[in-house]
Amino acid sequence: MHLYRLGTVSWQDSQLAYHALAHLGRQGLILCSPAEPYVSVGYFQDPAQELDLEHCCRSGLPVFRREVGGGAVYLDRHQLFWQVVLRRDHPLVSLNREAFYRRFLAPVLGVYRALGVEARVAPVNDVAVERRRIAGTGAGEVGDCVVFVGNLMRRFDCAAMAQVLRAPDPEFRRSFQQYMERELTSLRRELGEKREAALSDDELYGLLAREFASVMGPLEPHDLDDELRGAMERIGRRMLSPAWTYQPRRARPHRKVKVRAGLYLHHWLQESPQGPVEARFISLDGKVLEISLRGPGGNFPREASEYLCNSVADLTKALSAMAPDQD
Repeated sequence: MHLYRLGTVSWQDSQLAYHALAHLGRQGLILCSPAEPYVSVGYFQDPAQELDLEHCCRSGLPVFRREVGGGAVYLDRHQLFWQVVLRRDHPLVSLNREAFYRRFLAPVLGVYRALGVEARVAPVNDVAVERRRIAGTGAGEVGDCVVFVGNLMRRFDCAAMAQVLRAPDPEFRRSFQQYMERELTSLRRELGEKREAALSDDELYGLLAREFASVMGPLEPHDLDDELRGAMERIGRRMLSPAWTYQPRRARPHRKVKVRAGLYLHHWLQESPQGPVEARFISLDGKVLEISLRGPGGNFPREASEYLCNSVADLTKALSAMAPDQD
């Protein structure tokens, strides 16, 4: 199994390397960090629905649509990426999704714990400290391989992430940033600025290589060879094109964004004969925590508080039913 310890690379190469490895059917672990900030969206997402593309353009933030799942995320040099590529028939690739995540998140937990941070898996595939998210991941099949990617978070720019998000209005964006600041964490937050700054990238890469080797077996250092660079160039022509990046997906009428495992912000807006019906709510593990309702004349058949602790499915069903009945 090869170890590609790339260090700091261009934002494009931080994504193209593992895609190329997978499309070549080669296995290995890639460790790298992007030199420039950018935004990445999951394979099943539509950038126009997920991102404020005008802000991204004004700010010079590139957008990349990857071939693995997960959500939209702001990425920069303060995050170290780990990227596992295995052929689908490899013995370590379990058909049980949760077992697969547990196996390959164990090295990430090992790194955090070696640094004195008591991280755990937050089902199904987040990494958390107590309730706060400290790493997100994405997985998918690329070519004949299974790819599992994630990051080691030195620190995270919640304000930058809130700005790249497509939001129905400034209030939603502010709320998203506030929840991220409360519910996300990082090595800097857990260890303090001095201890985090004292950790070199090389030290962190070394810990990641050691911990992943305990699961994947011996890892042989390997450079980006001509075959791999050629594949990155070919794949880049496709994946960096507007036709790929901005490929539309089916429009979703309502907005839902993830803060951490189980915690989501929702915005629901639909028209009724009497005017727009709007709901803003927070859900945790599928239950409504907070909610505000606005409608024609400010009146609803039920008070907002009556929907607390309802399931999100029941709430959205009730909202759909109430709009045409407003009088």
